[in-house]
Amino acid sequence: MKNFLLLFMLLIIVSCTKSDDSVGLIFEQESYNTNRELWKNSGINDYTFIQEYSSTSVGGLPKLITVVIDGKLDTIYALSNLDHNYPIENGTNYKTINDVFDFISSIVDSCNMQINSSDSPMLGAKIEVEYDKNYYFPSKIKCVGYYNESLLGGLSIVITISDFEIN
Repeated sequence: MKNFLLLFMLLIIVSCTKSDDSVGLIFEQESYNTNRELWKNSGINDYTFIQEYSSTSVGGLPKLITVVIDGKLDTIYALSNLDHNYPIENGTNYKTINDVFDFISSIVDSCNMQINSSDSPMLGAKIEVEYDKNYYFPSKIKCVGYYNESLLGGLSIVITISDFEIN
């Protein structure tokens, strides 16, 4: 009976110990570095892709077709005719795949600064990136911030890069 009571108390202590994954930054830096290097070494400079951006602060933005020639933005426009009048320059968009990689690097740095600042309510963040298996670019980025209390408009972003074609 003593052993049973001791085991029961030990289980209560272990189950009440806080192991919170929402504190600190969760990001696979090595995978990012590897895929960025593989993308760079691919030498792909002429390509087309569709980008989609949504966040809790701005909602979902129209899907955009992006055409890159010689590593620079050539054309960007809304996929749907319904969004033809959408002011692209006012929304979040990425001109090249390198810009997408730069965004990831920037959001990692920003989250680290906020998490380590006593003035910020951010306790942690999780940045998940899926990479294209053939060309190594980020195909889906999901960024979530964790806060000590509910925060309207906190970090919650999803970016999708799809329909990638080499021109």
